[in-house]
Amino acid sequence: MRFRTKVAIFMVALLLSLGSFNMIISSGLLDMLKVGKFAGYEMVANVVSEVD
Repeated sequence: MRFRTKVAIFMVALLLSLGSFNMIISSGLLDMLKVGKFAGYEMVANVVSEVD
């Protein structure tokens, strides 16, 4: 097997593993971002209501 073939197989395996890892954690991460965004809006609303 040539060196170029080995490098190509390694790169494909690396891209597939990174892509699958991102798909696994993305759903939990999106939920965390939604909760954080909502908490941020709630904190801003509380500060604005206290100022008024």
